[in-house]
This record gives sequence, structure tokens and C-alpha cells, in this order.
Amino acid sequence: MFVGSIAKNSSGKFVLHTGGTDYQLDDQAQAGKFDGKDVKVTGQLDNSSNTIKVQSIEPSSSM
Repeated sequence: MFVGSIAKNSSGKFVLHTGGTDYQLDDQAQAGKFDGKDVKVTGQLDNSSNTIKVQSIEPSSSM
């Protein structure tokens, strides 16, 4: 599980921002529903591309 906020990067893609790291998200449609929000993302990280294969995104109440 990854915790952070959803934002658009300079390329216009939604990413998960977690402190100093931005992770690409493979499910842009689902990520867009949470633009600007603090979230918990469940999924698998592909280290070679720094992309999370999203299983679910939900609002984070801990941030």
C-alpha cells in the first residue's frame, strides 16, 4: 500500500506524490477521480518504470 496525494505531473499524467517521490499510475481514469486528494493506493510497484499497477484507490483519513 502506498499513501500520498494525487496530482498531475508536467506531462499532464496523474501521479502519486509521496514526500519526495512521484509514482506513475497505470489507471489514469481512477486516479483522476482523486485529483488533489490524499489517498491510499493498493497495487504492485514496477521498479523498472516506477509505475504502480493500481488495484484500488481510496481516500486517506490518516493524512
